[in-house]
Amino acid sequence: MSGRKQHAYEVALRMARVKELRAQMALAESVDKEQTAKQHVETVEAAREKVSLAVHACVVDERPVDLARYELLTQLSSALTDTWQHANNKLAQAAQQRTEKASENVQAKRHRERVHEHLDDVRLVLAHERAAKAMEEGVELWLESRGEAP
Repeated sequence: MSGRKQHAYEVALRMARVKELRAQMALAESVDKEQTAKQHVETVEAAREKVSLAVHACVVDERPVDLARYELLTQLSSALTDTWQHANNKLAQAAQQRTEKASENVQAKRHRERVHEHLDDVRLVLAHERAAKAMEEGVELWLESRGEAP
């Protein structure tokens, strides 16, 4: 093993860390987008519910039905339904994107961990090689000091 291999793994580890951080940032951004989409869906749902209550109140009152108001509320309900469906689709897309980004984040983390493990293995092998060489040199010096060169 050489120091070059260790250096290569150190560089690979730094690159893997950058990739992991980018994946984490992308995941955080997709979570924010999903949360925004969810809030939009909830806002539209609340508006639909209010319009539904207004339509119900318009029809249930014992007064004569205000047809203009009823028609306006019906059109508004229809428009809100379309908006709600569109918002729900965007929410589903955002949730799917978040899932994909989470998967990419996990893969980047696993890759970084594997590179780190390989780097640890290389460092361990190099340390063993250095220790063996130092021990060998120590034995040679000891033998030379006793006058028994091999």
